[in-house]
Amino acid sequence: MPSLTSPLAQILIALFGAGLMLLFALFLPGTLLLLLPAMVLILGGLMAYQFPMVIAVGLVLTYGLGIDIQLDAGFLAMGGGGRGVAALGAAVVKVVPFALAAVLLLRYGPSNAINWPFLAYTVIATISIVVLPVGRIVSTGEMIRSFIGSTAPFVLAFALAPKRIWTTLIRGAAFVPIISAFGVLFTQLAGVYPALDQLGRFQGLHSAPFLAGFCVTAIFAAVIEYMRGFKLIWLVVGGLDIAVLLATQARAPLGAVLLFLLLVFLLSNKQIFPLRRKVDLVMGGAVPGLLLLSPVIAFAMQRFISQGTDTSGRDLMWPYFLDAIRDRPLFGYGLGAGKLLVNPDDPLIKLLGSTAAHNEYLRLSVDGGIIGCAAIFISLVAWLWWGSRNLGSIERLVLRSALVAVLLHSGFDNTLIATTSVMQFITLGAILARGRAEAKEAGHRRTHGRRSSHGGERVAVPGTASGYAWRQSRAG
Repeated sequence: MPSLTSPLAQILIALFGAGLMLLFALFLPGTLLLLLPAMVLILGGLMAYQFPMVIAVGLVLTYGLGIDIQLDAGFLAMGGGGRGVAALGAAVVKVVPFALAAVLLLRYGPSNAINWPFLAYTVIATISIVVLPVGRIVSTGEMIRSFIGSTAPFVLAFALAPKRIWTTLIRGAAFVPIISAFGVLFTQLAGVYPALDQLGRFQGLHSAPFLAGFCVTAIFAAVIEYMRGFKLIWLVVGGLDIAVLLATQARAPLGAVLLFLLLVFLLSNKQIFPLRRKVDLVMGGAVPGLLLLSPVIAFAMQRFISQGTDTSGRDLMWPYFLDAIRDRPLFGYGLGAGKLLVNPDDPLIKLLGSTAAHNEYLRLSVDGGIIGCAAIFISLVAWLWWGSRNLGSIERLVLRSALVAVLLHSGFDNTLIATTSVMQFITLGAILARGRAEAKEAGHRRTHGRRSSHGGERVAVPGTASGYAWRQSRAG
């Protein structure tokens, strides 16, 4: 998109602004101090508009460095200001997608694709605030905060953007667990944040369950980048993500990844994943990978074997939600009620160490009832499965396999409310948006080729009424 002013004009405006600030500093220093935060925000907004890639990279780093976790209990929460800063951290990780979406909308305009999940959440929030008697469980303010947090993963779907931004988000997602794993080496050495949690699980700069959730998304991203060019780098990145996932000892995310990889491997045809590539992947990737990953496989198996069929307390938590659903099955208790349903002072809840359902079907059935829960998951299917029908075969296969894995994973983890969900659905949305852009380009090329084969092509001619004129090709 062209700049609004020439480079010289931008320099002159910057010099004028700097001179104005200097005059304020000399004659009205108090006023300058009051205006300085607003000026910084304005300059930051202008920079983001001029360079939206900065926010895209910043979004990846925000989740890769686990800013919310670190502001809560990590190396950024020192000095006794943990609680206030933790609230800021939770806000930052949900605000960044809105900031990037706002910049992209202003710079490139809105997408014409229907954002089904956002619409579903909007309907449920409206019913929650306007219709339901929700005062007994959750306040209107809490419902609004829950609405913002729930829609953050999908807000980017409203905006158009160049392919390079979508590609940055997809490839960045593949590196999030690696950034977390590499960063914790420094915090471990400095003694400010441990690499292992209290149960001995690897947690990186996050918590072990959150890091495992990011690994699922990272493997989705690494697989599609590998299939688009079969470059070794993405095989290595995917292998590292699997290693980190195994080190977290998280079983539900590992099950989702195994299902995803199995679907991609079995359902890919010879055009998008030739048999020779599959053999190369097994012999040149899987076999050496198993040997290299054997230490973390053994580490993961310790927990898998010791727990057997145990569901990590989920079987004890789920009855609270099932009882609530039986009381109000159709429309639930209001958006956000699932987080407040369980009494944190309950001895059993204290023993489990969490008030979350670890099951999105149960949590959303408490929030929006069975109708609301069904609406949200149907909207996800409409957005990813039906929305990918016109994409390339690689994007269509990866998105639909990832959707099946997410639907399974949602029965055992928080896949639509945690910060991991923001990165996951931003990545899937970026794959969808990039695929649409490429399908549109392919359609233009086919149309252009047909027109040329008929002896001419349409070219833009400024000043004509229609904006186009017919020019005979040289072959004609």
